[in-house]
Amino acid sequence: SEKRKGTSLVYLCTPTDLHLVPKEAHDAAEREYKDYSKRLYCIVMNLLSRGKCLRKNARKPVPGEGGDYYMINGVSVAQGPNYILAKRLQHWRAIVARSKGCHVSSNIAPATSTVSVVSNRTFAWAYEGMPYFRPYEIFAPDSSKAVMLAMLLRDLNDPTSPANPATELNNPNQLFSYGGFHGGTWRCAYEVDSIGEASVLIYFGRVAAPYLGVAAAAGAAIAAKVLGYV
Repeated sequence: SEKRKGTSLVYLCTPTDLHLVPKEAHDAAEREYKDYSKRLYCIVMNLLSRGKCLRKNARKPVPGEGGDYYMINGVSVAQGPNYILAKRLQHWRAIVARSKGCHVSSNIAPATSTVSVVSNRTFAWAYEGMPYFRPYEIFAPDSSKAVMLAMLLRDLNDPTSPANPATELNNPNQLFSYGGFHGGTWRCAYEVDSIGEASVLIYFGRVAAPYLGVAAAAGAAIAAKVLGYV
């Protein structure tokens, strides 16, 4: 924008990153944790993994200039260091550009079942089980594209949008806090990097459920015949 006036910078951010989030998202994550932390499945998974699985999402607020700041750690180790570095570079570039007067639209896109993601079977299995952890939802590519396009148009045309450098922010990282279409990552009871194994087990449990039901019925029938009830 320094060389060509009116140019805007646009990025799609990932929810699997460390973000400042609104207080409402933090409070929602606290409520979900109170519910899920009492569920037997979650208790067992946390104990068997020695705390590796199902780590609490909501963190204590950090005081700073302009008030308290709330954050979540959405970094997914399985995506590798190159991925998170690339996304961090986008954030840094967006913050620098906005500080120099450039319009910057940098909204959070949700977890999406793109071909590149679901071609990895482990990710595909986890995606099937993740919606157990309310309000997590995996979006179809067309849905994600439509919503993100609408958010981009708003950023480019609404003077009150955080994308406008004239809009005051208490912290530069709040550029990514408002209008985040995160798919539930910010409001989930647990950190996204800690629900993968539990989600895969939920998926396979659902797949196996009909077969287990048939096996149980067959076993009951055989037992009844052997015992002379039929």
